[in-house]
Amino acid sequence: MAQEIAGGGISFVGIPHSEFRRTAYLAAGITSADVGKPVTLDTSANNTFKLAGADDIIYGNLKVVENRVQEGILVGTIEFKGGFQWTKSGVIAVGNGVVGAGAGAVKAGTNPRSLVVAVGSTTVDVVFI
Repeated sequence: MAQEIAGGGISFVGIPHSEFRRTAYLAAGITSADVGKPVTLDTSANNTFKLAGADDIIYGNLKVVENRVQEGILVGTIEFKGGFQWTKSGVIAVGNGVVGAGAGAVKAGTNPRSLVVAVGSTTVDVVFI
């Protein structure tokens, strides 16, 4: 749940932007348990995304995982814009940008597409523009 909802306030998390969702290949090992985690481009294969690792530039949020076993491919839906809530690592302040921290988490870093709008004890709300 977003940071401010419990207090009856405003949240940017969860507002859908369907026109900024795209289907892409996913790196091996990604499962439905990874839905909602930040992703980055996997440069080892065309049109493929992987979970954001330490210091990786984040390009979006993993929305859907679909293992097409009969076709031998793993695909998913990536959200490139919107408000997302991710697990934080280290100190992050409102107004920071974020990059990957590994294990599905984010940390403060330079990423001009991201803007931290709320900080909780274990999560941050990030708007991607």
